[in-house]
Amino acid sequence: KQWYQRRVAITAGGQSLHFELLFAACRKIGFIAPEQKVTHVGFGVVLGEDKKKFKTRSGDTVKLRQLLDEGLERAEKKIRTKEAEKKERGSGGLLTEEEIIKCRDAVAYGCIKFADLSCTRTNDYVFSFDKMLDDKGKTAVYLLYALTRIRSIARVAGLTPEELFQSATRTPIVLEHEAELKLAKTLLRFAEVIEEIGHTLLPHTLCSYLYDISLAFTHFYDNCYCVEKDAKTGETLHVHTNRLLLCEATARVMEKCFDLLGLKTVARM
Repeated sequence: KQWYQRRVAITAGGQSLHFELLFAACRKIGFIAPEQKVTHVGFGVVLGEDKKKFKTRSGDTVKLRQLLDEGLERAEKKIRTKEAEKKERGSGGLLTEEEIIKCRDAVAYGCIKFADLSCTRTNDYVFSFDKMLDDKGKTAVYLLYALTRIRSIARVAGLTPEELFQSATRTPIVLEHEAELKLAKTLLRFAEVIEEIGHTLLPHTLCSYLYDISLAFTHFYDNCYCVEKDAKTGETLHVHTNRLLLCEATARVMEKCFDLLGLKTVARM
């Protein structure tokens, strides 16, 4: 007999009855103490785009390594295409080769993980690389882009995260615009969301919360200037430090969400 507070068994949902009977039997013989909690965490089936069980064309089970390799290939192709388009337009801020590889890995692995975790775990879901790699909607790519955009605002203002952290001790955060208030209230839900997941063991809740943050930030970004510049010279006229601190808080909460979901982030995309 082992002492523990909580034990979780993770298998396909079809085995739920087996574990229900197993746990009941274990309690009956005293193997599980009354104060110990045991839970079966069941998950649904991954389907192909034909809505049938996900298999290769030959009918074999798709291996995870195959999916990851294909994800890397698709992600790198998409990133290099975007970089070529930026170069053709004469846009600055091209990624280095090292940054391209880091982006490829973050996007490829992140899109597969996020797609799996963002669905209610008890439901079946359709596996589609095209949807996973879309930079719009509730996808890892969209959220990674949102985070890099937030981080770029401080760079435009010429401030490092360390400098922002120092200014937080002497700069009052005044929330006047409704978009500022909405974003701040969304960030304050973080602890509540984590506690909820601890009880329900439903990670899609965190994915939805991460998407809510990105939507609240987009609304804030569209309505509240963080850095005001001269339209002709590009010279910085005014930096709204309190709004930059709100951006920093947003980035930190998002990064913690990514970390909890097992997704890597990048500085630039």
